[in-house]
Amino acid sequence: MAKAYYVNRLNPCPVCGKDHGCQILSDVAVLCLRTDKNNVPSGWVWKKELTGGMGSLVVASNSQTEQERQQQREQWQQQREERKKQDRQRKATALTDEQRDQEARKLLKQLGLSTRHRQSLLNRGLTDANIEAIGFKSVTRYQHLIIPVNPNFPGISIDGLTLQIKNDGFLIPLFSFKGLIIGFQLASDNREDGKYKHLVRPHLKNGELPLQFYPSCSKNLDLIEGTLKPLIASRRHHLTVVGAGGVNWHHSPEQFQAILEEIQPERIILNPDAGSLLNPQVLRQYRELNQFIKRLGYTLEIRDWGQGKQLKSQGLDIDEIDIQTFNQATLVSFETWAGIPEAGDSHSLTLSQTEWFEQFKLPQLQQELTQTLKQFYSHHLRKGKKLDQTTEFAASSIPKTTSIPTLQSTAIVLWKPPLLTSMPYIPGQLPIVEEWQQLGHPQFIIQQGERLTFYQEAYERGYKYLKDSTPAGHGKSHDAGLINLETFGIDPDQTENKTRIFYLSPDHRNPTNATIEGNYIDLESRHNGLVYDFSRRTPLGKPYIIRATSLDQKNGTVNIPSNCPENDTFLTVSELGLPVFGGKDSPICQSCPLLSQGCPFLLNRRETLSYEPLIRADINSIPTPSKDDILIVEESDKNIKNAHQITIKIDEIIKTASKLQLRDDERIFKALRPLLMAVYQALEEVDQEKYKWGIYHHQVMELMPSIDELNQKIWELYADDWLKADNVWGTPIWDYEMINGEVTAIKISGTNWIAPSLKDLKKECYKIFENYEKYLNSLDTPQQKQAAIKANIIPSWLPILIDCVTGNKRINLRINNGKLMITKLAKRHRNIIKNAGFSIALDATQSKEDYAFSLGINPNEILEVREVQRCTPNLHIHLIKGLGNCGKQRRDTQQQRIRIGIEAIAKIHKEQGHNIGLIDHKSAIDHYQDLTDDLKLGYWHRDTRGSNQFLNTQSLISIGRPVPNLGGIGAEYQILGGWVNCPEKLIGQYGQWVNRKITSELIQDVSRLRAHLRPSEQLHSYLVADFDQHTISQIRLAFPGATVTVEKIDDYAPQAASKGAQTERGIIEALWHSIQSGTVATIDEIASLLGITKSGITNNLKDRLGIGFRLLKKSLLLLLESINSKSQLSDLPDDARWIAETYLPLVVQSLESGEITPSDVVVEVVTWAQSYGRRTFRRILAMASVPTLCKLLGAVMCLLPNPIKTEIQNYLYSHAFIETRLGEAIS
Repeated sequence: MAKAYYVNRLNPCPVCGKDHGCQILSDVAVLCLRTDKNNVPSGWVWKKELTGGMGSLVVASNSQTEQERQQQREQWQQQREERKKQDRQRKATALTDEQRDQEARKLLKQLGLSTRHRQSLLNRGLTDANIEAIGFKSVTRYQHLIIPVNPNFPGISIDGLTLQIKNDGFLIPLFSFKGLIIGFQLASDNREDGKYKHLVRPHLKNGELPLQFYPSCSKNLDLIEGTLKPLIASRRHHLTVVGAGGVNWHHSPEQFQAILEEIQPERIILNPDAGSLLNPQVLRQYRELNQFIKRLGYTLEIRDWGQGKQLKSQGLDIDEIDIQTFNQATLVSFETWAGIPEAGDSHSLTLSQTEWFEQFKLPQLQQELTQTLKQFYSHHLRKGKKLDQTTEFAASSIPKTTSIPTLQSTAIVLWKPPLLTSMPYIPGQLPIVEEWQQLGHPQFIIQQGERLTFYQEAYERGYKYLKDSTPAGHGKSHDAGLINLETFGIDPDQTENKTRIFYLSPDHRNPTNATIEGNYIDLESRHNGLVYDFSRRTPLGKPYIIRATSLDQKNGTVNIPSNCPENDTFLTVSELGLPVFGGKDSPICQSCPLLSQGCPFLLNRRETLSYEPLIRADINSIPTPSKDDILIVEESDKNIKNAHQITIKIDEIIKTASKLQLRDDERIFKALRPLLMAVYQALEEVDQEKYKWGIYHHQVMELMPSIDELNQKIWELYADDWLKADNVWGTPIWDYEMINGEVTAIKISGTNWIAPSLKDLKKECYKIFENYEKYLNSLDTPQQKQAAIKANIIPSWLPILIDCVTGNKRINLRINNGKLMITKLAKRHRNIIKNAGFSIALDATQSKEDYAFSLGINPNEILEVREVQRCTPNLHIHLIKGLGNCGKQRRDTQQQRIRIGIEAIAKIHKEQGHNIGLIDHKSAIDHYQDLTDDLKLGYWHRDTRGSNQFLNTQSLISIGRPVPNLGGIGAEYQILGGWVNCPEKLIGQYGQWVNRKITSELIQDVSRLRAHLRPSEQLHSYLVADFDQHTISQIRLAFPGATVTVEKIDDYAPQAASKGAQTERGIIEALWHSIQSGTVATIDEIASLLGITKSGITNNLKDRLGIGFRLLKKSLLLLLESINSKSQLSDLPDDARWIAETYLPLVVQSLESGEITPSDVVVEVVTWAQSYGRRTFRRILAMASVPTLCKLLGAVMCLLPNPIKTEIQNYLYSHAFIETRLGEAIS
């Protein structure tokens, strides 16, 4: 019997002829959704009604002979083959998404929206601005078009001039995740014929029906049925939505997966329509959708406001409910909402997943494994192969197993509570940890003013890790400064109290909030001297305190002298990768004469740590916290470091080899010689001439010897001893302790090996690296100690390298500029946070998952809170393209272009009286020192996080993409997760992780303006770099209500444009000026004037305008005639003047930015010409600027076939010789 299958376009229902919903059970039985007892086609017999009244079971009539049934089957097969053929033909001629978008916009520009349809949309909650932005258009039955549209576009007739629709209505555009219009649905005025229908031939090139995607500031992805409803809900509730008619998301898998890859949602939420729980057919589709979502690695959740069992007439769909109902809705798992039992509960009458596995699944697996092993060994025995003596298995070594019968579980699984993803916080009602875990670890949403109350409850309820993800500038740090012991219910006067609250920030000396500066005591840390930076001030008006440079010390400009003479000794030891600490037990401090005299630095620290409850410090300078201590970690993404790097040069390799050779057993050196030689040769060969950025881990590992090669070398050196030994496995080494007066062996600490393993050699290598303490002589100066340590101490690099070569994926190797850089995991920072009793991480842009990744814990251990974000309609974000990525390494010419662009933008805002800020990479800041009177300078990563330095600026210009050091960030990702990557290829999970860091820095940068705190000011943020579409989308989502525009640097400073753009502009201006003067310049004269060749002019114009020099010259002559005509701009109506002055330049700008195509330009020109009439539109063109008209002409010429293009060119040539002064001049 053939397997049952659901109908589709290639295999429609043989009963009703439809291509969805029905199920074919066999050649003679069908579950048809559209057939009832009184409506059965001939040849079929009705058997029974399906459950819930959703269709009927019908079978082929018994009156049919077997021959007739065979003919029917053959007819179905022919129909299927014909449909497959048609489908192949359709795919061959189908339009791409980009082509669909072009044709769709061409169609929309020929249509308008009737008053009745506009009012209908307004009644559903949309505004006029929403309606215009989305692009709804009214259509009539068999709508006639003026401009032909590609016949392969859905619903278009063969001649391209008719829209094939049977009813009046309005078109609903369908958007892809790229913002392209990929189709339409018709909202029909005749609802009896169906409310919403796709146009004819709606399927995309991949065969899928188009989905409806619309973005917003939400980081979740909401699924809403239909195509109009998602648009309304997105606008009303600020949702990022994907719509599909008939619950068909999973029937368009390619589109859906592409959307997930693009936006990377935190959650996927389905918003069912009212009454969906009462509709079995819809529920079945939902279950299929749930399985589809699970296969993609996500969990489908339901937003439930009680609509599931309500009637449709109650008006409870997502686009109909109000904001209050929406906010009160809960998020539950699909299984809970649909009443599907879930496995796993701790009730005594049920089995947990672990218990079920141990009782039922494990015995089954054991039995299967036993049978597999038996078959394996039987196979080898039958083949009669003899195993080597060293690897032979005795027959008796195979354990005998008895057959274990397969058991089946009939355990009843109890209902689980709903799983929530987020929920509003109600003061006093925060659940305890166990209840929170049962709810699904939801994020809590707080209102302004509830932060400290939430912190207090989280502490009292036993939470250990808390992350505050409130957007930047919403008061996280300010409220942190108000925290004290009383906040957490601790009596500060209680003598037994030992709780301290640490505020941890890299810039602890210069707090960004007055509350922190005034309430917390700074914990002194070692330094070589500090200086005051009067260009920056703290909230209380004090100058910034920064570390003194060597130049400051040389010039004697240090304001605060060094507090530790051994500071550089500590740094020297730390750079060698050795553990180092300070205090009375520190060997470095013990070698310092100040220790016996009462070191002021240590005394000050001891007093602060012993008596101050509120301390601000660097995370590197605090002692290991106790379980009573509370930590507040500012900017956790920047503050927590997990990587420790050891740098090895050729000198260290030679010293290491020498020490190995001096060992009693010289064979250890010989065994490791291949590894030492590989590193040595790599450092010799990898130089900056061949490899500018060096080589990365996977390349380094290719140069290292393999484990087999090293083991073979060990075997060659130790084989004789091993073969002669009585005990080839070596003798154990015991640790002994005195117990009851007797020496007793406690445990085995090692083995006296005969032949070492690589692990044994790693342990031996540790013995050759000396302890730095032997070079700490109290009679020596700090400089002498440091010199002795540098001369004699070698970092313990070789054991780490052996560990890496033998398979430790959490060690990263890089080679650059003659140095081997070994990066390993440093656990001090994460251990500080783990040891504290309670910690609060403050970071607006780091996700909870990334924070958990840096700590090495499960994200479900972290309680996340977020304050409601305020809108910023007064914020204008300008994304400036045309200058490349503006990285740290720049040519002088690029820096000059950047400088020109900065000055042009700054000039605009300086004339408006704005304070202007400038952010760039630290390496480029010196280029702007002469602008400090006009611009407030800062650089990436220092002034773009945790800084209020730009709070009084109205315009902030930020240059470049804040890409971290890819070698370092790639190494960090590897040591955290154990996944080897190519740092320069930002792909996969690694690429997403790095891109999140880049986007986070951009969002933090824009947030420096604090737009939500300055609603009465118009603020401008300029991000100058070429950003990809995903980054642009993330910036839009991060600032709800802000205006985000993509612009070109040419719009502000033509001189800052690329060389090609400047050349084009120079050609047009030079030629235009010559025509105005009455003497038309030749191409040779223009080339001489601009200092380029004739071919350079021709190629530039062809590439950028699509026309040659002669045609450009003739066109400019015609244009000048129009300009010199009697028409004046003042003669035009206001709307026509707006077309000439504003609209046409915007069309050109959109064309250059790639937002529209040359075909769009043609549609624009034709549409406006028809609207105003040829005579008026000619006057409009006469008033437009010359560069604008040249761009429009070039766009038009690009689209024409060669014969027509030649005809128009001849027309232009003939009409250039008119009887005017200019015509006579060129003749």
